[in-house]
Amino acid sequence: MQLSEVERQYDRASKYYDAFSSLVLGGLLRAEKYRERAVELLGDVRGATVLDVGCGTGRNFGLLMPRVGEHGRVIGLDYSRGMLRVARRRVTRRKWRNIRLINGDASKLDGVDEPVDAVISVWCFGLVEDLELVLNRAIGVVRPGGSVSIMVFVRSRPDRGPLRHFYPIYGYAIQHSGLDRAGDLDDAKLRQKWQRGKALLRLRLDNYREEHYLLGTLAILAGRKSIHQDAHPVHLEVA
Repeated sequence: MQLSEVERQYDRASKYYDAFSSLVLGGLLRAEKYRERAVELLGDVRGATVLDVGCGTGRNFGLLMPRVGEHGRVIGLDYSRGMLRVARRRVTRRKWRNIRLINGDASKLDGVDEPVDAVISVWCFGLVEDLELVLNRAIGVVRPGGSVSIMVFVRSRPDRGPLRHFYPIYGYAIQHSGLDRAGDLDDAKLRQKWQRGKALLRLRLDNYREEHYLLGTLAILAGRKSIHQDAHPVHLEVA
């Protein structure tokens, strides 16, 4: 999805995004519960700076704040100003003092003070056009030894099990909401995209692990930035 389209669609969706996530992603697919696991895989982040890329309305913040503690901080970055307005209301309501919100592009991370101690992203990286660029930038902003945790759909439908009957409903709902296009839900393209994405992560992260849920459609990809690796981005050869 192009950035201009992301901004337009998610600005419009910001008014009902939390309700949609709770009903469809949380209720129908029961996927929202895995946010806690994605945060857990960051490891010990007490007193750390955690960057939440594609923070949306701030649904990760309630999980991150107890972990970073009063001496840590969270930076929430999103390209949609509408989503950030909702996130800001959440921050104000909860009286969180150590959260900074940035309107920015995941491929550039302008305004992020480097380095950060950890990066987390939930749902965001499935939308980006140039996954290699975005993953390299996310890892690049993390200090050596820092952690990365990404939660994303790596397939648009399972091959078996009762859930395969629900995915057409999910696909219709998410397209109707404007959050994804039909092309974003192309199963073959999504699998290929994340085969390359996972290959890049294996090269750049130590202790790399993949956890798969919902019959392989949902993945949490996590690890630590190597303290020995070359600082330059990894570029994969096109097969």
